[in-house]
Amino acid sequence: MSLGKLVGQTTREAPSAPLRETFIAPELLHVCFLCGHIREETGTSPDREHWVTPRTYRKSHGVNLADFPLTHTYCPTCFTKFQETLREYFRKTGRSH
Repeated sequence: MSLGKLVGQTTREAPSAPLRETFIAPELLHVCFLCGHIREETGTSPDREHWVTPRTYRKSHGVNLADFPLTHTYCPTCFTKFQETLREYFRKTGRSH
């Protein structure tokens, strides 16, 4: 494969230049323990975050996820499901939490 083809592929797959310039890499990527979605913070307040698939995050920021340290947490949807599962478990076993 020629160098020209490699450069062309890289250019097509990379996001636009303005997006690359404005992306500030996080210290840690917050990944949902259950579904694998990544928290994408859009502001400084916690209510301005949303969760995206790894593919979407990689495409929108043009980064290799393997280059970032990960921390596992729960997205709001999975956390609610997990809480419901725990409540059901404690209800069935008669244990208090």
